[in-house]
Amino acid sequence: MLSNTLQAKPYYNIREKGNDYHVNFYLRVKGRFESFATSFGTLPTLLQGQLTCFDNAIAAEDDFFKVTTASELTGTIKEWDVKRDNNTSSLRAMAEAYAMNPSDAAKQQAGKKVIDMMRHYKLNINDNYELQGSRTLQFCQAVDADSTAQQAIAAVGATVFYTALKDANEHCRAFIDQRNADRAAASQEKMINLRKATDNEYAHLLMITNAYALTDEQQRYNTLLQQLIEDVNYYEKVVFAGSGSAADGGSGTGDNSGTDTPGTDTPGTDTPGTVTPGTDNPPSGGGDDSGGGSGGTEGGDEY
Repeated sequence: MLSNTLQAKPYYNIREKGNDYHVNFYLRVKGRFESFATSFGTLPTLLQGQLTCFDNAIAAEDDFFKVTTASELTGTIKEWDVKRDNNTSSLRAMAEAYAMNPSDAAKQQAGKKVIDMMRHYKLNINDNYELQGSRTLQFCQAVDADSTAQQAIAAVGATVFYTALKDANEHCRAFIDQRNADRAAASQEKMINLRKATDNEYAHLLMITNAYALTDEQQRYNTLLQQLIEDVNYYEKVVFAGSGSAADGGSGTGDNSGTDTPGTDTPGTDTPGTVTPGTDNPPSGGGDDSGGGSGGTEGGDEY
């Protein structure tokens, strides 16, 4: 029986990379251990307990990362924005249809009044979410305070569209407020602490894996360690190539030399070594999440 296990440099540059790289790397590690557990059967209690701690740590980091980059509320906001756009267009179409029809003077005047109010408040479905939301709110407040405007909307048969427009705008604005509140709670310090917790749990996981690899199950554990080495090499040579540090959100010059000293063993060699966990504190960082809306846009502030 060999006296030690295969050597792997467990972090390479991961502690220096953006939050997206950090999360994805550890999710891959999580998958490796899950597959190992499935094929191994019942894991030793100590190893299973530490694997659970690691799983919890990466889950917390992943959940927090999603909140800070791609809120689940974004899809909901877009849905309500589409409803807002559609009802704005329908209200305008109904008003224009009567405004251009001289056969009924009363309804023609009603149509013109609705059109004038929409123009006055500059309703435009191509505005960004915030601007469209505030202008629609002003329009609805004016209508609710003006019985003549309400009668005009009813006269052109557009009450159902006005009611739906008002409802959609309220929902859209409310969900944007909630999403912004969620993001405000997502502090940089919290992400740093979550990254550090994942690093620490992974370090302990490797230590325990090394310890069990010294038993008569060594070959089985070494297979897992070999897979981890292959993954680490893949991330350093392929995924991290061209990426920057965590501070710049993961875009850089491609210099992935880092500051760590690589292990002396590489996949495919016959010389065994040890898996050496790192102890550095992780930096902060993250990816960019820009984009546009549906119909209207968020002016590059799409989460």
